[in-house]
Amino acid sequence: MISHTATCACLSNRKEYPSFFRTIPSDYYQSRAVAKLVKHFGWKWVGAVRSDNDYGNNGMATFITAAHQEGVCIEYSEAISSTGPSGNIAKVVRVIKSGTARVLVAFIAQGDIDILVEEALKQNLTGLQWVGSESWITAGRLATKRHSGILTGTLGFAIRKTKITGLKEFLLQVNPGQDPHNNLLREFWEATFGCSFQSGLDGQTLCSGSEILEDINNTFTDVSELRISSNVYKAVYAVAHAMHNMLKCGDAMNPQCIWKDDFEPKQVTS
Repeated sequence: MISHTATCACLSNRKEYPSFFRTIPSDYYQSRAVAKLVKHFGWKWVGAVRSDNDYGNNGMATFITAAHQEGVCIEYSEAISSTGPSGNIAKVVRVIKSGTARVLVAFIAQGDIDILVEEALKQNLTGLQWVGSESWITAGRLATKRHSGILTGTLGFAIRKTKITGLKEFLLQVNPGQDPHNNLLREFWEATFGCSFQSGLDGQTLCSGSEILEDINNTFTDVSELRISSNVYKAVYAVAHAMHNMLKCGDAMNPQCIWKDDFEPKQVTS
């Protein structure tokens, strides 16, 4: 398995996960980097909040250890969960408000940050310097005027973004005519251009299929912030190259791939 998002340091245990790899750094490094970031700005008294799962618990545990080594003290360490009682989130925000630390390190999964910020808005939690983890630090939905009083100036480490050569050109060539029976592609086309492939619908323009994606500016055609996508790209190609070598594709003695029905993990990783 090659993951593009699993950052838990626990997965680096080669005895338990001998065939697990990833194209994203372990949180062991991010947690220590966050501790150094806090020290760099001279913040020696901070609060901490985490997701109550492997991601948050392991990441925060490493951060707290590293923070102590850097001379940073933790006033409190609270856990939240999007599946837990709603009162728990309110309690955590009250703890943050009553604390004296003005810096909050939030090692939180994407699904949990939304409910935490919503509760922070309800309780008017302001005046904090947030330090975020990579799972939410670049989330565009949080960079709104509504959240500005809470999250303005938030710092953190982001997943490296990159350009995937040829991807934008490929996306702009997508067309329903390539696969007329692909319902997902038809639905995407109708939503993007505000038209319908079914005639007779009130107020709906009939889709021709010749509409030009290049004239549209949406998340599908925007390739300027490729972070997770880049890791997916690298993961897929890593597996492809491993299989290519294992099946001896393009070998001088065997120009055709020697296909096998079953693969053992140790064969791909060796």
